[in-house]
Amino acid sequence: MVSESASVAPRAPWLVRSTSPVHFVTAFAAGALMQHLLGLPLAPEAARQALYVIGTVLADAGLVLAVWSFALFARQRTTIIPAHTPAQLIQRGPFRFTRNPIYVAQVLAYVGLALMLDLPWTLALLAAPVLALQRAIIPFEEARLRARFGADYERYRATVPRWL
Repeated sequence: MVSESASVAPRAPWLVRSTSPVHFVTAFAAGALMQHLLGLPLAPEAARQALYVIGTVLADAGLVLAVWSFALFARQRTTIIPAHTPAQLIQRGPFRFTRNPIYVAQVLAYVGLALMLDLPWTLALLAAPVLALQRAIIPFEEARLRARFGADYERYRATVPRWL
């Protein structure tokens, strides 16, 4: 089990300064390059059609979840930037089911695009941005939320899982 505790100072400050989309785009680009250079066998044509449909559904679900989450941030007039101090603790919408719906959305979109574009190497590299989130970015954000909202955040954290 991965520990969810962390101090306000990030373990890897350079990971926090670069936002999570940068980590996902970098891993995806590296995976696409590896697919081009090294190749991994692609699925048979019939399976590729099914994977394309599944990928489309996942990527679309990720987009909808991200837009919904961003809309809640805008409505509450709080920041989405991890290094900035949040004005509100959002606990509505997808935040009732996961403390990190935007990160869930990024994973869904990443996997969906990898399936749609037949890029198996990108799936092999998905662990890198997820580990950056899990080990550096999320603990930093959670420490800031704990410092800003105290017991309210601790109650929220105790009832809503980090991922799903």
